[in-house]
Amino acid sequence: MNDVLCDEGAAKKETEEAVRQSVLGVFIDAIVPSLLRLAEPTVAMTCAAESARLASVAEDFAALNERALGCFNNFLLVIEESLKAWFRMHADRVDAWWRFLIGVAERLVGSAADADPAAADRRLRYMVLDRAIGCMWTLARGVGGEVPATPDQIEGLIFVCSTAPGHALRVKAVGVLGNIARRQPGHVDANRRIGLFLVDHVIAASLQANAQPGGTCAAVEPVAEALDLLFDIYGDMAYDYDEPVFVREKLLPRLRQMLAPMRSLCKTVDRRKHRSLRDRCDLATQNLRAFIEYKATERK
Repeated sequence: MNDVLCDEGAAKKETEEAVRQSVLGVFIDAIVPSLLRLAEPTVAMTCAAESARLASVAEDFAALNERALGCFNNFLLVIEESLKAWFRMHADRVDAWWRFLIGVAERLVGSAADADPAAADRRLRYMVLDRAIGCMWTLARGVGGEVPATPDQIEGLIFVCSTAPGHALRVKAVGVLGNIARRQPGHVDANRRIGLFLVDHVIAASLQANAQPGGTCAAVEPVAEALDLLFDIYGDMAYDYDEPVFVREKLLPRLRQMLAPMRSLCKTVDRRKHRSLRDRCDLATQNLRAFIEYKATERK
């Protein structure tokens, strides 16, 4: 009887796996390619300022691009949470999706950087760009940062992070960069570029701005995200970039200088109005203190 029950259990698992693989196959081979075709920006999306009729058309195309990218991101989230091993077995798909998303972002960033773009055009471009960067973030997380990001693409993501009109897009760009920085071995220069950018331009610059009169809590989320990523990136001295970047660039003394400003930043967030944000900021500060203590003794 036990043998029969075991056989039935194994058959059930095989059937469920076959169904899962068949559904996954339909998504990958049929649905995802269609989503990506719908996600690609068109010329019509950049005509919002030319007339009221074209503005309506541009709005519709941008909404279509945004929805398609949102669906694609949901698909990537399912893979990341339930079938992460699939990413490792299909690096060619990951590379192709990364190149597509980079192409979308480059097109949108190039348009947004044009001289004096109309406000309507700029809003639509950043609306779609936010979704594209979000997809990159999910994809990079799913593969542990092992995406084929080139130095020019890293600079492009840094540009997006530096010029983002809102902190939500900035958080996503920080997330993509932080995951790319985890690549090893052989990516020390990329790690240095990203690590120093996160420390100096995302965290330190935000803390300095908060210390000025009128400083606000708008930068809390990018700072907390950047800190969480730094803890992962430099969490082990065995990583090939830890000694040439974390040690030689003296990141530990810089992080020590951030502890008191981080406490001050946390106090700017009203716990009654933004409890989850305050909790995240407090946790990042606690982890920063623990991380400093850990890295100070790691090589002794």
